[in-house]
Amino acid sequence: MSVLQVILLGAVQGITEFLPVSSSGHLALLQTLFGFDAESPEMLLFDLAVHLGTLVAVVVVLWRSLPGFSARETIGVESGGELADMLRPISVRRLLAMILAATVATGIVVMPLKKIFEGAFGSLAVIAAMWLITGTLLWITDRKKHAGLDLDQFGLRGAFLVGLAQGVAVMPGISRSGATVCAAILLGLNRVRAVEFSLLIGIPAVLGASLVESLGKWQTLRSGSLPLLSVLLGGAVAAVVGVVAIKILIRFTRAAKLKYFGFYCYALAVLVFAYLILR
Repeated sequence: MSVLQVILLGAVQGITEFLPVSSSGHLALLQTLFGFDAESPEMLLFDLAVHLGTLVAVVVVLWRSLPGFSARETIGVESGGELADMLRPISVRRLLAMILAATVATGIVVMPLKKIFEGAFGSLAVIAAMWLITGTLLWITDRKKHAGLDLDQFGLRGAFLVGLAQGVAVMPGISRSGATVCAAILLGLNRVRAVEFSLLIGIPAVLGASLVESLGKWQTLRSGSLPLLSVLLGGAVAAVVGVVAIKILIRFTRAAKLKYFGFYCYALAVLVFAYLILR
């Protein structure tokens, strides 16, 4: 990889991982248009690096809003972080239970449908259709007028349902951040907390998916080689761009302007359908 390619792919991952436009859909589109092999050892190694970079971005943004679990019995508003918005603190134990419930729900969806989701990567028509669904979901969510529940009121049932939405978002073209944030808001969770919870449940989801991918393709990964500079640079770019993307997501969600990302999804779907018809 050239330095320019590393920066470009790292930036795309950082942007699309958090903005509600589907990182997997963009990966499949780039794979088709530019002909790179996402299953090659080098790309698998690079993919792991940029995913770790996006996790760093989550930690950076949540650092002040969610102090260390060992430091307090409750977390939330008293930390004064960017996401705190006159919201009541929640017990660490309860928050961990909600994250676990969401993670279990994600696994319930993903495990039996994994082959279907993987097969969708080869169909741009399916991905474009999923972008239409994502755009519509974002538009509907902006019209939700009353979303004032805090996390302690949202409870395990709400967390489980958001986890189901996260599982469905493994389908390329369905945005993970979009599906989880929208599901939480439509279920009544405060818009700021919806972003916060989406970021939190994304940590075990991304780590788990990376671990499963690494174990399943360990021999392929071992046969690959990338310069250390490419790995570090890709991860660093994904982290820096990811922080910016999260801040944009927070502002647009709080202002009920997710529909603008929906318009982007619609435009992308139309362009893909036009490409499939004219090629």
